[in-house]
Amino acid sequence: MRSLLAPLSTHEETTLRKIGFGSADPFDPAHVRRLLQLELIEWAGHRWRLTAVGRRRYESLVTDMGQRPAA
Repeated sequence: MRSLLAPLSTHEETTLRKIGFGSADPFDPAHVRRLLQLELIEWAGHRWRLTAVGRRRYESLVTDMGQRPAA
């Protein structure tokens, strides 16, 4: 699955993690566009949220960092 294997820049990974944490901070439009193209995030009416594939990618990122993902 391309979305799980596609390389992300450090900044794109940070944006994905922030969205996974539920951050309301503004995000760089270029990073959001890339994550949308990879179908890792979606607009949920009033905020960005992870797709099912995005959640898997997010969990792999936080696990790689030695953190446990939130339930």
